[in-house]
Amino acid sequence: MLSAKLLVGEIVTSLRQVIGPAISEPYPKAQAYMAATILEFVARQIEERGAGDSEREAVLEGLFEDIGKLGLPARITRVDSRNEAALSELIARLYHARGEIGESLFAAANRRVRRGLRDLLNLDLEVTAKGSE
Repeated sequence: MLSAKLLVGEIVTSLRQVIGPAISEPYPKAQAYMAATILEFVARQIEERGAGDSEREAVLEGLFEDIGKLGLPARITRVDSRNEAALSELIARLYHARGEIGESLFAAANRRVRRGLRDLLNLDLEVTAKGSE
């Protein structure tokens, strides 16, 4: 099965090199070239979204790894998956166990969670900034 990026690239190439030149009337010919331009834009969006997903996964993976090294009880740090929903559950468990784990350990975990959230927000802002250019 072809990847989405490769498939869109093949369609763009066909529109520009085969279909566009084969059309003699100016309006349909312009439409073929315009469709190729729009599909190139879509291909870039697909590529950027895929890169952002892997960066998000890396941020979350690093966050859960670091939290696991802090020495928190396993019932607080256990997660079934390492995604945003699991992060939300982790934050809730941290606040629920705040008195039990002590202020210094809570503060260390809270700092790491905040840094991870900032990193995720920065990734979202990068995608938004690229989209508005």
